[in-house]
Amino acid sequence: MGPSHLATATPTAHRSTKRMGDATVRSDLSKADIDASFEMVTRLISETAHDLRSPLTTIREAVRLVRDGDLGRVSRQQHECLSAAIEQCNCAGQMVDEMVQSRRFETGFGNIRRSWVSIDEIRHQVESTLQPWALPREISLLWDGPFGQDLMIYADPGLLRRLLVNLANNAVRVTAPKHAVLIRAHRYSNSQILNWSVVDQGCGISPNDLELIASGKAPTQSVGGLGLLICRQLAAAHFSKLRIESRVGTGTAVSFQTPMGGPSAVAVNFAAWRTQLTMPVQTPKTEPDEMVYEVTPLTSRSVHRSARPESIAAPRRVRIDVPSQAVDLGVGNVTPVHPHHMCLTTVALGAAVPNAAVDQFETLLHQSMRITEMAYRTGDRTWVIVFDADAQSALARRQSVERMVENEMQPVRTRWGKGIVISSAIRDELAIKLSSMLADMIVRQTLLDDQQSPSDPNTDFDGKAVTAESIIPSSRLQREVAYLRGY
Repeated sequence: MGPSHLATATPTAHRSTKRMGDATVRSDLSKADIDASFEMVTRLISETAHDLRSPLTTIREAVRLVRDGDLGRVSRQQHECLSAAIEQCNCAGQMVDEMVQSRRFETGFGNIRRSWVSIDEIRHQVESTLQPWALPREISLLWDGPFGQDLMIYADPGLLRRLLVNLANNAVRVTAPKHAVLIRAHRYSNSQILNWSVVDQGCGISPNDLELIASGKAPTQSVGGLGLLICRQLAAAHFSKLRIESRVGTGTAVSFQTPMGGPSAVAVNFAAWRTQLTMPVQTPKTEPDEMVYEVTPLTSRSVHRSARPESIAAPRRVRIDVPSQAVDLGVGNVTPVHPHHMCLTTVALGAAVPNAAVDQFETLLHQSMRITEMAYRTGDRTWVIVFDADAQSALARRQSVERMVENEMQPVRTRWGKGIVISSAIRDELAIKLSSMLADMIVRQTLLDDQQSPSDPNTDFDGKAVTAESIIPSSRLQREVAYLRGY
């Protein structure tokens, strides 16, 4: 009976295993179908949002013509109604831009152009963009930080402006009329980081919603969502997390960091941010100490009731409490392909390559970079590259960049440096090695480029493009030849 029982049990177990295997296959296929459907929906949203830009712009400009009286006189109530319609068109335009860019940042930052820019330039761009949202509600935009000191940071001006505008626009929405929103740039002593904060005086975010935001789920109130996803990606483009601090009934502060102080700061910030991608998701924590911002505005203008104000006069002093609940948000479910390895190398273009081709090459180079990689321009034609690769895959990453360049532009002469692979199973040790060796390579390459500094044959001595042929060089050459021949 025993053998007979075993004989009948074996086929049964086999059939059970087969059924489980079929279920596993069906489950895998179902997951693949879900991923494909999600990809299709994401692409559809992005393409549809792109098509909405033109009609939305047409509607906004048509309403603006009517409001400004170009098609006839309008009453005060009509003017206010049309202004509100324009404001809603601006909000809709911002949401369309967010939907378009949400897909662009999934695999990398193809349009990013990091460089050393002044924070005063960033402030001017943000102020001019935020006026349509702040002026109708008489909300003051307060700036606190080392402005007017020619302080330079390493950032993409367009992406940084968009990040600050998104955060400040959200702050304006939740702030009561005739109140203030603070944009603060704080430089810590003995630090190579500039900490940006956008602080509002709204109702705050509940601890439950902060937990949902930290876990990547949609909160119960209208915070987070696609706008928060875009802000997290824009902060990641500057090697930073997005920190949200909030207290119910007081307000919310959202902050991020940008490198300052030179190439070594870029190396340290990138290394720290890259190694933090392997850390688990952080849960909200309580900040026990209460801090108070005492802000005195730089300037203030009187506002005439009969005329539309150009800027809203800021109050003399604003008290803003730093909230007690805090959570740090990364770029999302993004982890390095090789968490314990990085490859450093350089690439340079030949001196005969024109400037237009150099710019095109840099664009393609950034498009080929993963989120966990970086290309730092050290000279007119040289870059230091950090590949997310080990010793075996480093060559494949380089070849993929070369293939993209060959397919997208005319042949150019490139010279690749020797790759250096950095490895460590300890996260902190890898960050120290990466920051030290990357800073050394950037500084050395920058000094070497300054010594060589080849000139572009298609430009004059001032670096400007030559627009017309000149007979002066040929006439000088003819005179020299005639002198050498003796006649």
